[in-house]
Amino acid sequence: MNTQEKVKTFINRNLTLNRLLIVIMSLVTLYLLMLTEGFRIYAFGKLQSILMPFIIGFGIAYILHPITKYFEKFGIKRQIVVPLTLIVFVALVVLLISSILPKLITDMMTIINSSVDGIQQLSKYYTDFQQGKPEPWVTNLVNEGVKILEGLIKSVPTIPTFASQFVGQLINFLTTALFSLVIGLYLIFDYEDVTRKVLNCAYKVSPKVANSLIVVNRAVLQYLQTLIVIMTITFVEYTILYSLVGHNYALVLGVMVAFALLIPYIGPITVQVLVALTSLMPPVPRIIALAIGLFILSNLDNYVISPFVYSKRDKIDPVSSLFVFFASSVMFGFIGILLSMPIYFSLRAIYALKKNNWELESKVEA
Repeated sequence: MNTQEKVKTFINRNLTLNRLLIVIMSLVTLYLLMLTEGFRIYAFGKLQSILMPFIIGFGIAYILHPITKYFEKFGIKRQIVVPLTLIVFVALVVLLISSILPKLITDMMTIINSSVDGIQQLSKYYTDFQQGKPEPWVTNLVNEGVKILEGLIKSVPTIPTFASQFVGQLINFLTTALFSLVIGLYLIFDYEDVTRKVLNCAYKVSPKVANSLIVVNRAVLQYLQTLIVIMTITFVEYTILYSLVGHNYALVLGVMVAFALLIPYIGPITVQVLVALTSLMPPVPRIIALAIGLFILSNLDNYVISPFVYSKRDKIDPVSSLFVFFASSVMFGFIGILLSMPIYFSLRAIYALKKNNWELESKVEA
């Protein structure tokens, strides 16, 4: 049988009317999706605006619910704990926006300016080492680094600009915040009832879905609790280190290092590079002391604090977590980066549940 006959036989055997219709319908669907891209983006934006207060409210309730449960152990009623907790939460947010955040922006701009000086100081050290004849590529690299940092300084809004932008969006912000707080308030009071109804609906769909929600909740809660402990320890130890070496912005850098843990892999490294660049100015003993301190703290975090705080279930596989990190960042942008680790632990918990035949560990142990 020659090639032409083989092709005819293959077409006659595999190309049917049903398959041809499926291909045509798929192409038509794809074409319609391309035509309605603008409408879909508009509809998604409106849906996001509608759902955002509910998402934020649920996030507030999800974070504050363990606090209310903790105080209930001491006999303090939820009717007292919830309003007080929300008042403290709102006060902290207002304090952050009104006083701490503007100062933080100003300090960050000063730190970036110091980073420019640090890069230029590094270039000077290198030029002196090369006896005044630096390599052209090094000079170009230094110039590009300075341009990037100067562009970053220009992109950071000044305090008046920031205030005007904030005032311009104040109504939308207050509306979303008010609805989110009200929704969060109701969800905290009825948290058990709401979660029970959600689980009942999930059980009606499939027990696998319900068990998946349970293990995801456990994994995310455990991760958040561990993250808060690690962030607190990191803030204390690095603030003390920067204060001991005489850094002018020890407190700000301590806060930045702690919150950089929200951005896996990239965040801590970026802040430490920023710290190094802002510390390259004389005296030299301060540079040496900072390098030794960072080396000691990094090993202390990796081999003492992290194994002590993290349980065996919290151990992170680098390859799979990096995949989730990059996939989340590509699909959801900066929000995806922040949510990459909760997504990683959620997926890992669901995978472990699947390996356990979709049975919860408590059921298996019983």
